[in-house]
Amino acid sequence: MKVAILGGGACGLVLANILEQNQIEYEVFEKSLVGRKILASGNGKANIANLNVTLDSYNQRFGYELVKEYQDRLFQFFKSIHLLTKKDEEGRIYPYSESSLSVLNCLLKNKLKLVENFAVTSITKINHKYYINSVRGPFDLVVLATGSMASFLPKKQDGFYSYLDTIHLPIRKPTPSLVGFQLDCDFKKIAGVRVKCRASLLKDEQRIHQEAGEVILKTDGISGICILNLSSKYARLKDKSNCFISLDLLPDVHPFEEGYSDLEGILHPKLVNYFKEHHLNLDQVHHFKFLIKDVYDFEFAQVVSGGVPLDEVNPNLTLKQDSNFYIGGELLDVDGMCGGYNLMFAFACGLKIGEEICNIKSNRLKS
Repeated sequence: MKVAILGGGACGLVLANILEQNQIEYEVFEKSLVGRKILASGNGKANIANLNVTLDSYNQRFGYELVKEYQDRLFQFFKSIHLLTKKDEEGRIYPYSESSLSVLNCLLKNKLKLVENFAVTSITKINHKYYINSVRGPFDLVVLATGSMASFLPKKQDGFYSYLDTIHLPIRKPTPSLVGFQLDCDFKKIAGVRVKCRASLLKDEQRIHQEAGEVILKTDGISGICILNLSSKYARLKDKSNCFISLDLLPDVHPFEEGYSDLEGILHPKLVNYFKEHHLNLDQVHHFKFLIKDVYDFEFAQVVSGGVPLDEVNPNLTLKQDSNFYIGGELLDVDGMCGGYNLMFAFACGLKIGEEICNIKSNRLKS
């Protein structure tokens, strides 16, 4: 039995380790940098998981259920590749070294069979066997784990999913998620200011989601972890018209009720000047509101919302159209919030698929 793993990211590398450990023949095909998003995670510190997984961690119940099922096994897997981890006060899991390269080095310790700088353009089935780009094969099973075009430069986004057309696999149009917002604003004079506040996503004046955290003001919009999480909710809205971001710059504090009559000793000096220049009143400190024009491009997104619909997939992560195909990670229409949840889902998919393929080998040996 030989397995083609398309994608050298979190899902593909975990799966390759499992197949290597169980002496199952495979090849990993990767068109860019192996472990690219692992290296970028947590600003290079690699936020690889989270202990506090809830239904709200993912936009789809399927993601939550799979991660909860494999959460303990994931930490056992980290231990099996000798990756020492630690948690922070919010339950986020990091390598003890606080270096994403440590994660990648541990995943590659087994000297995995990698085919690098290989862009998959087609999958062909001939006599119950599978060929990649008509030149690599034959394979008995194919694992689709190519991720998404999030964080790729525009020139590398074209045709990212085109190989799926060769197996007639539909895809829900991807849109950027975990990304900043472009607003109807002019923040040139306050660009770079960071403010801890409470941010709300509003649709027709109704609150969709709210989070507290640090917001980064940009020339034409905003970013920051809490803003990225709002974008995850925004991405799933069917109607994105009349949507706003409202910032409470002084959450849980009402200084004007305590006799403070100006902003100089309360807000960042650049914000004070902005309020004066735009003739904003004191009440707008709690309602600093702007119309959403769009989100930033895929290049600036951590993940996408969209991908292969879950109704194309069986519970064991095989495709309904052909059970010799498995699919996992960000290529599925599953995405989560910031905090390690997306990498955790991809890792869990690798564990699940590895378990399924090992069971196939075991059953064949028995028969």
